Amino acid sequence: MRYRAGDAPRPLSGRRFGPPGLVRLVCSFVAFAAGLTATAVASAEPPAFALTPEPSSPSRGNLRQAKNFVGLGPLFGITGHTDDTISGALGFELSYVRYPVEAFGFGLGAFAQAQSVGFTHGRWAFGPQINFMMFGAEIGAYLEEGYGNRATTIGLHASPFVSIGFFSAALRIGVPVSAFSEGTPYGLDLGLICAIKAPIPLDGQLFGLAFH
Repeated sequence: MRYRAGDAPRPLSGRRFGPPGLVRLVCSFVAFAAGLTATAVASAEPPAFALTPEPSSPSRGNLRQAKNFVGLGPLFGITGHTDDTISGALGFELSYVRYPVEAFGFGLGAFAQAQSVGFTHGRWAFGPQINFMMFGAEIGAYLEEGYGNRATTIGLHASPFVSIGFFSAALRIGVPVSAFSEGTPYGLDLGLICAIKAPIPLDGQLFGLAFH
């Protein structure tokens, strides 16, 4: 290419980067790469969740299993003396039991019974009782009212039982000790007595169900 005198040199076709332009391009590329890397790292991190307060757990009082129970319900069955005929028995029983360690495990308590024998006279019994899981025993004293030529008799009451839920069945043994009035004392008393008692918890829940 020839230049005439007085002509200014024309710029060359095409774009050339001088040192300042090249530095700006490198800086822009580095900034873009850094931003892309930061975005990738941020997307790879697990999302942060806001801390939410845990739901408050129920109070211990509402979850406590009762260990003291009162039971009340009807008695029914058959009973008879070794020197007399068999009669029906109908009445009520009130009991209390405390499980010192674990509910429905080993327990100690007391009982009281009132019943009619053949709808002719009454029989009452009371004393301590012991429980272990579904088994138990009543050991106490009884008083059977005199009837006819029979004297009012007191003696030893012993009654091992088995309970399933609200139902229990017991073998009752009454050993006469002394007559309390004129007449012939009753003989040995044997009976099969059943009961339906609803346990009422005094200090907590029944079978894990809230009772307050």
